[in-house]
Order: sequence, then structure tokens, then C-alpha cells
Amino acid sequence: MRPRYKYWIFLLAIAFAVFGVILGSFTASWFHLSGEEREIVRDLSSRLIPFPFLGAVFLLMILGGMVSFLFNYYIIPILQLAEETRLISVVNPEYRIEPRGAREIRHLTGILNESAGEFQKLRTEVREQVQIARAQLRDERNRLAALMSELPSGVLVCNSEGQILLYNTQAQKLLQRPGHLIGLGRSLFSVLDREPIVHALDLLHQASRQGQNAPSTHFMITIHEGLSLKINMAPVFTEDLNDRRISGFVLAIENMTQQIEAELQRDLMFQTLTEAMRFSTGEIRQAISAILGHPELPPEKLNEHRLTIDRASQAIEDQVQYAKADYARHQYAQTKTENVLGEYLLELVRKHLARRLRLEIETQTSHDLWLKINSFAIVQGLAQLGDCLKQAGIRGVRFDLAKVSDKEARLKINWPGCHMVKSMLLEWQRRPLIYDAHNRLISFLDLVGQHGGCVDVVSGAEDACESLQLTLPIAEPGGHWSDPTRPGDRPIYYEFDLFNQPGWEELGKIPLNKLTFVVFDTETTGLHPADGDEIIQIGAIRIVNGRILYNETIEHLVNPRRSVPRDSVQIHGITPDLLVGQPTIDKILPVFHAFAEGAVLVAHNAAFDMKFLRMKEFECALRFDHPVLCTLLLSSALHPNQDHHSLDMVAKRLQIPIVGRHTALGDAIVTAEVLVKLLPLLEAEGIRTLEDAIQVSASSPLANLSYG
Repeated sequence: MRPRYKYWIFLLAIAFAVFGVILGSFTASWFHLSGEEREIVRDLSSRLIPFPFLGAVFLLMILGGMVSFLFNYYIIPILQLAEETRLISVVNPEYRIEPRGAREIRHLTGILNESAGEFQKLRTEVREQVQIARAQLRDERNRLAALMSELPSGVLVCNSEGQILLYNTQAQKLLQRPGHLIGLGRSLFSVLDREPIVHALDLLHQASRQGQNAPSTHFMITIHEGLSLKINMAPVFTEDLNDRRISGFVLAIENMTQQIEAELQRDLMFQTLTEAMRFSTGEIRQAISAILGHPELPPEKLNEHRLTIDRASQAIEDQVQYAKADYARHQYAQTKTENVLGEYLLELVRKHLARRLRLEIETQTSHDLWLKINSFAIVQGLAQLGDCLKQAGIRGVRFDLAKVSDKEARLKINWPGCHMVKSMLLEWQRRPLIYDAHNRLISFLDLVGQHGGCVDVVSGAEDACESLQLTLPIAEPGGHWSDPTRPGDRPIYYEFDLFNQPGWEELGKIPLNKLTFVVFDTETTGLHPADGDEIIQIGAIRIVNGRILYNETIEHLVNPRRSVPRDSVQIHGITPDLLVGQPTIDKILPVFHAFAEGAVLVAHNAAFDMKFLRMKEFECALRFDHPVLCTLLLSSALHPNQDHHSLDMVAKRLQIPIVGRHTALGDAIVTAEVLVKLLPLLEAEGIRTLEDAIQVSASSPLANLSYG
């Protein structure tokens, strides 16, 4: 409760007490008087009663003055002193308290300012030592950044939830596109398909549970504009006493598009070579047949056939030499296959079919049998088979994987006691499954054929089937998991708190300094969105784990499709001619929405900015359902005894320099710096989570502001 409210409550309580005592005394005396005495009192009341009440009023004025003096010179200055002392100790040691109030309070203020000076001196010394240590760490980071920037491959580090912890420029160039952004704390699955990543992570979990110290795997994926990428994945482990678990993963991304194009060129080259050689060999064969069929040919004809043979053989030689030179110009095309332990593959199939289709699965495999396959596509194809089996009423399936030669393994799939029409299995084999490296849609039969295997359906009586067999290639020995003899030698550069980020369903329980914020501001044509005022500029900046990412910002001018009043131009300086030709709000707001994906929105006087955004939700087919924090409300809740909470005054209290005031990005940056300074103050007050911050914001006297 604000002190002025307490003052009036206290003053009213004194008034009630004084007048209550007087009235109570008169009432008690009245009932103890006899009838004659009451008559005497009635006669004298006009002369007796005014004086006690005048005395009560005079006493009330004295007490009110004393209470006012007490509040203005002691209570309010002490409350302000407490707020400003915490400001010094937590965020702004250079701040000095202005002496106010009684002499004793002024004396205490002087002592606190002296203590603040000593505290600042000590803190400066500590800061210098910290800066030296940070400079050394910065040098290490710069060397790492330089190394990563020179890598030809893109590098991403993510936690187990797929949030990006680290990325280099190459990864950003390969993956980022409009509406799908790369950034710290953003989801990897906004730029890459989720299923292949989760599948590869399952493989790594399986390998880890089987005792592999440092497993890795790779796969191919095709993304926007036909870009084909080879992705190598390795896990990041967290070790707690006897527990070792995968807390994240590293992706090394290589652009294979040119190599795949080279493979297509080679296919064309071999096709051309084949056609040319068929023509030349045909000429040679025809000439030889003529010579052998007619031994007594005239010399002229014989020489003609010899010249034909010589010309055709020379053409063949030229074609071979050209093909050899052309082949040398191209690199060897990469494949989509990886080495997978057979029991891992069957375990993934079992979990997938049991979880998705509720089928009873039995598996049997030879020990240490490794396959060289595209495991993701194989699992997807077998999932389609499971759909067919379930539609046929089959509830139990058995998978037996065994080695049949040094190069091949056989996977037998049977459903004992049940029968399935052969035509359904043939249809399943030819059903489109995935896109290959050439962006061609292939079936499961094509996929197995590309692996050098085959699919055999075992038919029974009357065209009914109860099993089928897959022939799959065996991986070469020693080419399975990369497992260095000393995994501890691999340098680990990760110091990111996002490795332990909880799910979004627990967002309200997440500490404030672990959240991702998007701090934004708008400039508008006026203050009344319901009356037609429009956004003319929007700017935003991201905060991750309490750190402002100055390189992750957006700022856009917006064509409001209406006039801009002069009084608005005087505030933000955006003249109508600057808005001519700029995109309209339906083009800009989706960009901002994508930028703010998965984050908590923050603004100073957020009710104003959010009103403008929500007025445009229907027009832009968007919904801003993000949690929202307001630095105005947080400041007023933290410092209820301060009179002003404008952005300028809050920044001044927190010693934040203001640059670019009344520009959208400039104000967003200042607001972000204010929020970062407010976080330790909130924590000192016991406000640690997003839920706490929202509740304390709602209790602010300014929380009822609205804009029409």
C-alpha cells in the first residue's frame, strides 16, 4: 500500500478515535444523570457542547500535523531510502541518494552514501579482476569463433529439446530463410524436419545405452529449394555421479547439392557414352561380319571395312578418354546410408509399431550384426507395412534378422496363424515412401533395391501370405560408430544453461533469468488504435538467459495507409515521405511474429503496444498468445514509493544511457537493458519466476491502464 493511503487511513482512524471518545464520554455521562440533572444539562448544552468539540477539532489538527510531519519527514523518506539503497546494492552502485526528510534521516543518508562509495570502490576492484578473467575467456571464445567461422561446414549445438545453443555463419546461410530464423534459444525444428532428427537421436540413445562412449551418426535431408544436406550428429553428454545421459547434440552440416548434381551429370555422361559406344561397336561388328562372311572381298571393299573399324574404334577411344576426364572432374556422390546395429533397428521398429499401432511385436537378431541402410526410411516403410497388417486384422508380428552371407542379411517378417492378401503387400511395396537425393519420389521396393537388396513375398494357398523377406546389405567391419579410445580428449566448449531448459508447459515455473524474451516497441500515428491510429514502425531485440543479443534485432517502417499527424511526427521524427513505398502491416507483422516465436514479449507500457498488435490479429491471420511482461508495471511494483516510472526516469535510476529515444529499435534496446537491470531486483524481492512476475505486475496500481 502506498504511504499516502496509509497516511489518510491513519488520520481518519485518529479522528474517529478522538470524536468517538468524546461522544462515548458524553453518552456514558448522560445515562448516569438523574432527570433533574438532565434538564439542567439540556439548558446548558448550547454553552457546554461546542467547546469540547472545538477542542477535539483543535486536537485533531495538532495530531494530523504531527502525523503529517511523521510521514513526510520519517516514514516516506525511510521507505524511499530502502528502495534506493537496494538500487545501489543490486544494480547501480554509482547511484547516490538525495538527502531528504528529518535531520536523523539525512544523517543516515550521508552514512549510506559513504558506505556506497566504499562499496563501489570494492566492487570496482573486483570488477577489474573479473574483467581480466573475462578478457582471457573472451580471447578463447574469439579463437573458437574464428575457428568456427573458417569451417567449411555449418555447425549447430542444441539441447535435447532442440533449442539452438550455438551456431556459426555457415549454418545460418544454409538453413535460414524468411519466416524460419536461426538464433540462440530458437527451435531447430523451425528450419529442419523433426522426424529425421528425432530418429537419429534415438539411434544415439540406443548406442549410448549399449555402452558406446562417443557414438555418432549421419543422414541426408532435403530442405527448401531442393537443397540437399548431409548432417553428422554427435551427442553431448552430462555426467552426474553415476548417471551419464545425453543432454544435447552437435550437428555438422555439409551442403551436398553440388555433389548430387555432379552425380546426375555422371549418369548423363554414362548414358551418352553407352549410346555412342553402341553405335560405334555396331559399325565395328557390321564391318567384321562383312569381312568374315566374304573372305574374297575386293581390296577396295576390304580396305573400306578396315577404315570403318579404325574410325569406330578411334571414336570409342575418344569417348572413353572424354568420360575418364569428365569423371575425374566430379567428386564421388555421397549416400544416405549409415551403419546401424541390427538390434537397434529392430528395437526402433518395435517401439514405433507398438506405440503407434498397438501391435504385439517380437524380435530376434544375430549378435553384432551391422547393416548399411537408410534406417529412417526403412523404419518409415515398415511402419506403412504395420498399417496394412493392422487393417487386415493382424495383431502380432515377428521380426527375425539373420546373416546369410558376408554381404547380405535377411529380415523375415511373419504373422503366424494369420493370412494377408498378396495384392495388399504388392501395393504396399510400390506405395510412394520418401524423396531420394535427386528429389524423386521412391517406393519401399525402390529403396530396398537401391540398397542392393530385394523384397520377397512368401505366398501360401489361394494367394494368401503369412510372411515376407527383405534382403539387406551388411556394413563393412570397423565402419560403424566412431568411438575414440579417449573420448575425454575431445574438447568441450559448452557452457550454456539451455542444456537443461524445461518444456514450455512449465513456462510459468521457469526462472526469469532462464527465459527467452523478445523486447519490442512500436511508433504509431497516435494513441487510439480503436479510432484508426496505426503502427508506422516496429523494432525488437532478443534476450536469452539474461544476455541481450545485440546482433539479433529487427526494425521495420510500416506504411499506415493514412496520414501521420504533425504532433506525432514531432515525437518520433518519422515523416510521411519516409513511409512511402514501405510494406504494409500485413507484411511486417508476420515477420515480427516469427521473430518472437517461443519467447516472452516485453515492452514498456505493454498494454499500449499489445492493443495495436491484437487489433491486427484478424487482418494478418495471426494470434499473439505469448506471455507478456511490462517494465512499467515491474518498476512500479518494485518501487511503489517513487513518483515517476516513465522509461526515461526508470533508465535514469538504473544508470542506463538512452540512445535513439522515440525510435522503435532504440526504445526496445533501452527497455531490454532496463529489464536486465530489473531481474536481480526482482529476485531480491523473491520474484524469481515468470508466474511470480506476472502476479506482481497484476498487483501494480498502474495495471488497470487501458487504451482504446
